[in-house]
Amino acid sequence: MKLSYREKIGLLIFIVAVVIIVFIAWPIKTIKANIKTHESEKEKIQVTYDDTVRLIDQIPTIEGNITRIYEESKGLSEVFTIQRENFEIDQFIQNILNKDKYMQSSKNLVFVEGEFTEENAIDGPVELYYYTPDVVVYPILEAADTNGDMIEKTDKVLYEKLTNALIMESFEEQDVELHTASVDMKFTKEGLLAFQDELKELDKGVRITSVTIDDYKFGLIDELPENIGYSTGKVTFSFYTMQQIQEPVFAD
Repeated sequence: MKLSYREKIGLLIFIVAVVIIVFIAWPIKTIKANIKTHESEKEKIQVTYDDTVRLIDQIPTIEGNITRIYEESKGLSEVFTIQRENFEIDQFIQNILNKDKYMQSSKNLVFVEGEFTEENAIDGPVELYYYTPDVVVYPILEAADTNGDMIEKTDKVLYEKLTNALIMESFEEQDVELHTASVDMKFTKEGLLAFQDELKELDKGVRITSVTIDDYKFGLIDELPENIGYSTGKVTFSFYTMQQIQEPVFAD
């Protein structure tokens, strides 16, 4: 069947329209949709990039804050001791008792006689021990103190003790890891007191919290010369432990 001229023209126009729609208009529509999607993704990426740059810019400040907190906190952890096994506790105590100050005429003033018995660690309070002076005439001084500085001016030592007591009263006990270890020891009165003072001076969270003295006369009437001046007893040590704070490393 032959087409008329008008039909041919109409068919040609239809074919051109189909070609335009299929090969030009549709791809353009797809491209526009892709461009819109890419622009949306670009905005999201830009937001993420800006947030990342902002965080990177904060790194020096964050590092400075971490370093400051470390410097403020490391002293606190250093006053606590590390957790020790039985043999490590024995080594720790023996290293102290091997000093010349605990020897007298080739005799040890304090020495361990048994094995340490260690209890499991628990959460325990760091108890506060302080001295509150009992000033009998304090009410009279307080009544006569019009300016609030009489005690400070008249007795600086007493003033410092009273001030320290007031400060300590305001503190609350804090819990840390606490474990105890007990051992049988033989000691002179002087040696035990010196040993206890040295543990306190170490300032490392180790304290003697209990002593059972078997002979309160310290061998005064003992028949054996080597026991004169000595008593045996069970000594209990408390170890207040805290994980040591590690210095921050920012190299990575």
